Amino acid sequence: MKIYKTYIFDMDGTITDTLVVWLDLLRDCLLAFDVTPPDDKTLSQHTHDWRDMLRLGLSEEKLKAFTQMAHKLANERLPEAPFHAGAYAALETLKNHGKNIAIFSTMDRPMFEPAMQHRNLYAITKVAVAGTDVPERKPHPDGILKALRDLGMSEADKKGAVYIGDKDSDVLAAHNAGIDSILFYPAAHQLFYDLEKLKAHNPTHIISDWSELIAPLA
Repeated sequence: MKIYKTYIFDMDGTITDTLVVWLDLLRDCLLAFDVTPPDDKTLSQHTHDWRDMLRLGLSEEKLKAFTQMAHKLANERLPEAPFHAGAYAALETLKNHGKNIAIFSTMDRPMFEPAMQHRNLYAITKVAVAGTDVPERKPHPDGILKALRDLGMSEADKKGAVYIGDKDSDVLAAHNAGIDSILFYPAAHQLFYDLEKLKAHNPTHIISDWSELIAPLA
């Protein structure tokens, strides 16, 4: 695997093992608004945008209240979600090797901020961008481009940058930003995401364990 100068990470599902937390949270919210949740695999495909809940049967007039409830539950539950095995140690290794580290997550800032602080991620990262910090969500490249700008990266520096995430939208956002992508596909995600479908978006690299990310530095 290529060694990069700049590593930008998604948070949910990549640094932290939050997929089950999100599914439980969304299921509880849908039930509270009298919407029968779909199976977990289907629900996992509708976590990019709150408006996706409309496709699952939530009415437009209830979307604001749903979002407020989801924010409340997320603030309570997400900070308690564990790191993926080896994640924090890998981030420390990258930092110790002088790499630029940033996080760009689709999470709204009110959820993103406590998660960052609870996990002491500001001690590792130079830049942290939330979904509500930019005009468009993934797969638009806005968040990645902002992270690069905030890091002081030039257009030429893109060749040394990579975005690491666990979903198709992460890979596409990297492509749209003009940088390489690493798909994180741990064993726990096999029940929810089809690897062949993810491969169709042409990630530059695929890893299943954080040790693979830092192995080239050894």
